[in-house]
Amino acid sequence: MTSDAKAVFITGGANGIGWATAETFAARGWHVTIADVEIARARTRAEGFAGKMLALPLDVTDRVAVDQAFASATAHWGRLDALINNAGIQRHAPLESLTFENWNAVLDVNLHGALHCLQAAGRIMLAQGSGAIVNLASIAATRGAPGRAPYAVSKAAIASLTKTAAVEWTARGVRVNAVAPGYVETDLVTVAVAEGRLNTVPMIERTPARRLADPSEIARAIYFLCTEDASYVSGHVLHVDGGFEADYGVPFFPPKALP
Repeated sequence: MTSDAKAVFITGGANGIGWATAETFAARGWHVTIADVEIARARTRAEGFAGKMLALPLDVTDRVAVDQAFASATAHWGRLDALINNAGIQRHAPLESLTFENWNAVLDVNLHGALHCLQAAGRIMLAQGSGAIVNLASIAATRGAPGRAPYAVSKAAIASLTKTAAVEWTARGVRVNAVAPGYVETDLVTVAVAEGRLNTVPMIERTPARRLADPSEIARAIYFLCTEDASYVSGHVLHVDGGFEADYGVPFFPPKALP
């Protein structure tokens, strides 16, 4: 298929921020590939966007599968203009009891998987001399995240990888940035709250915006970084966090009036 419409490849595109991003790009006239291990869910999603959206099965930890998926998507749309490196998992445990198996599982998806996709997209984009890549970092990358050591480490590494890729590739036409979301009201969060595994009250109290983000708010920031409006933005980690990162964390109380 050949078209003047641009094409974006989104990993973990069947749910949450990934799906909100897919909807955002499709609504703006892009051709969208959603690649996900949950292929049944991805295909159901794509059916609502006939001719605009392609669903592909993808385990980002499988380097051969990654290369094949990018080749398939590029052949299908006739081009590749953007990659959204969104696939990610978490494993919760106190640091002293965290298993190496769970540590590896998170790093394998969140960091190694992102690298596989970054390289696969990068080779295509560098050959054509244009493209935009947005990696998903997190506010956990710059703060201690109790119970989420491998996730926080993976996201800190993503921020560093983003800057290195940008330094190497921007002069060759490929911009690389990251978005670091704060707390987002995804289906996973909703289920965790319903099951009593998560309490959003301290999250909201700790966020100056005093609410969770809607996934579409993260998606719009991602979209911006892939457009010509961000043509001079590369190597940047954009925090979309309702002011979380900026907050000093210590409340101010005005001095009491003297009697």
